[in-house]
Amino acid sequence: MSAPVTIAPARVKDAPAMAAYMAALKAEPGLDTIGTAPAPSVEAQRILVRKAQAAERACILLAWAGEEMVGQADLWPGEQPDVAHAGTLGISVAKAWRGAGLGRRLMAATIAQAKAWEGFCRIELEVTAWNARAIGLYESLGFVVEGAKRKALNRRGRHEDLLVMGLIW
Repeated sequence: MSAPVTIAPARVKDAPAMAAYMAALKAEPGLDTIGTAPAPSVEAQRILVRKAQAAERACILLAWAGEEMVGQADLWPGEQPDVAHAGTLGISVAKAWRGAGLGRRLMAATIAQAKAWEGFCRIELEVTAWNARAIGLYESLGFVVEGAKRKALNRRGRHEDLLVMGLIW
């Protein structure tokens, strides 16, 4: 973790690194905070980046330590006009970089991007109810728990709750 980290918007040419990063997360033993679907292919990542680039309001931010991708955040607004003022955020950080402030930096950069979009005023996310570390980070950035989706998830062999959190400005 000695290389300085830069955060930049995803580019189509980053798709191979994005696919490799997601494959590494999916292969990480014991990581049960991300979905169980297979890691996206390089082509799927290219399509995703192009979709974000073509959107009036969407972003995918990548964190780089030199040539290594070490984190990602994405924000997607609602697709219908009545929910286009709000978006859903996702974030992940490579294992070696967790606890080093990278998640906070990615979140802050994503929030700043969203605040620059005219008429945009809400970011929401979902987090497993037992993930106290992530919840603490989100709360420290102004997110509040707005509700719970009871028994919404089964990643650890039992039904567990998801919390819905929101940031409004």
